[in-house]
Amino acid sequence: MRVYFLWLIGLLFFASCDPSKQYLKLGNAAFEQGDMDAAANYYYNILLIKPNHIEAMQALQKSGGFVLQNKFSAFNKYVIEKEDEKAIKQFLSCRKYFAKCQSVGVELPWVSMYDPIFEDLKNEFITKQYDVGVSHLNNNKYDLAEQVFTKISEIDSTYKDATVLRLKSILEPLYLHGQKMLNLAQYKEAYRDFEKVVKLDQTYKNALNLKEEALIKASIGLGILPVQNQTKIQGFDTRLYQQIIATLVQHKNPFLRVVDRSSLESMLREQSLGMSGMVDPESAAKAGKVIGLKYVLMTAISDLVYEDDGVRKDSLEAFEAYSELIPSQIPNGLPQTITRFKKVKYQDQFQKRRLYYRVFYQLVSTQTTQVVASNVLSEEVSDEVHFASYAGNVNALYPELPVTKSMPPKPVAFREQFNQVKRELASREELTQQVCKKIAQLIGEDLHVYIDN
Repeated sequence: MRVYFLWLIGLLFFASCDPSKQYLKLGNAAFEQGDMDAAANYYYNILLIKPNHIEAMQALQKSGGFVLQNKFSAFNKYVIEKEDEKAIKQFLSCRKYFAKCQSVGVELPWVSMYDPIFEDLKNEFITKQYDVGVSHLNNNKYDLAEQVFTKISEIDSTYKDATVLRLKSILEPLYLHGQKMLNLAQYKEAYRDFEKVVKLDQTYKNALNLKEEALIKASIGLGILPVQNQTKIQGFDTRLYQQIIATLVQHKNPFLRVVDRSSLESMLREQSLGMSGMVDPESAAKAGKVIGLKYVLMTAISDLVYEDDGVRKDSLEAFEAYSELIPSQIPNGLPQTITRFKKVKYQDQFQKRRLYYRVFYQLVSTQTTQVVASNVLSEEVSDEVHFASYAGNVNALYPELPVTKSMPPKPVAFREQFNQVKRELASREELTQQVCKKIAQLIGEDLHVYIDN
């Protein structure tokens, strides 16, 4: 009986999840009321769920046939009224509906007598539209030309070179605007225009070359000087320098050209200059200008302190709940159980590591030799772990005494400190990596205010 009961429940559940019966009922009701569109839609949805539903296929054959016939009637009406564009769209709607029913296995009766009528209408209409579109192109009316060629492509994408001309109607105004921006020294705007053109057609005129020209002229050269280390800790300056460059490159700004130390040295040698002379904003700006940079970034570490307290232990106070029997005041009565609390100590073993830093940076304009952005970044990154233990009943421990007759709350953090899975404390290397990423991110956010504008 139990197996049968479970089977029955499963069957009812499956039936409740299968809407085909409900769709069939609604479709039949719509059919009886003469609403063939709604009826056909219900039968179509049944076949999407159950492709071999015989009753739905037969019903869609009837109702869909009525729907298609009405569509053909509308087409015939537009033809008689010489509404050529409406007639063409209506015929295409007939094709689409026929294909829709065909996709679920139902072949509707197609009225082939209308095919030649449609072909004649389509060819005459498209020919006229094509001439109109070409005229718009010749008169530089690109928006109107795009509308016309889009309309032609929707009717017949293979007609002559309508698709190519439609693409030209989109590309040409972008190309011309890019040229205009290039002549006005609006290089970033020009680059964006030519980039759109190239994405659609890499071979369009000389858009690819103009895109590269605009990018070169729009690019902002940013020289990253080696980080000055004013502390006694070695190696951090190199890590930070590498992270700053990586962060700026990852921003993927097409107009930012990051120049690192090796490239700087090579460029300076060509000008008979040296890195050693770039020690203050003014000298760095002058040298940067000579080698074609717009900005120079100078960074210095003034403080870097690493601390590891080692493993420590502390004895902390808590309250353990326990039950106590109180004799009844009533003769022969049962004793009562009450909860009392006693002050206890539990052990907390902990360890903490911290890395404190102070970094100063300056973004110097090579055009004005002025510091356009500067900031002092100071913070600490730390990690600590705690492992609490208690020799008694941990589940009966509470951090504080009750203030009412009800039991005191037991915070989640307090409970979990006795059940923590032991984990490794972040190493000095990991803290260093966190610090470098944080500094580089903060510097990058400030710099892009200038670079992106």
